[in-house]
Amino acid sequence: MNKTTTRRSITFAILGGSALAAAGVRAQAGTWIVTSAEAAMPPSQVSQAGRSITRGPAIRQVAPAAPVAANQPFSLKIEFAGRGGEKINPKTAQVVILRGATINATDRFQPFITANGIEMPAAMVPAGTYTLQVSVSDAGGRQSLANVEIEAR
Repeated sequence: MNKTTTRRSITFAILGGSALAAAGVRAQAGTWIVTSAEAAMPPSQVSQAGRSITRGPAIRQVAPAAPVAANQPFSLKIEFAGRGGEKINPKTAQVVILRGATINATDRFQPFITANGIEMPAAMVPAGTYTLQVSVSDAGGRQSLANVEIEAR
């Protein structure tokens, strides 16, 4: 085998591996809500969500209701409901990942936020347990905070 043949074989192996990697990315297309770098950070103990009675909007995790597969798309659904007929102001919604010094991830969720809540059909996270602190206000300015837990195995 000469040097030219060896070089072509190596180039083919590299390009072939890249093609497989690209195909794998497309097969698992989704929105990463926690990156691998963020997953490596220690969980944050800072949570402002309480269990007190509030007149602010209700925030309820609908899905996932059970652990999800790590690195695979899953449906994330969080419902918002105004109390006393108040309308939800979706522009006030914020999502913070309680990792490290907390990570504001609102921009990742923005395309999926409506007055009804957050509905992300293909969310993805690495293996681990993650707490998202979700806040939203109603038209009267009353704010609520709630923790949403996601466990990925």
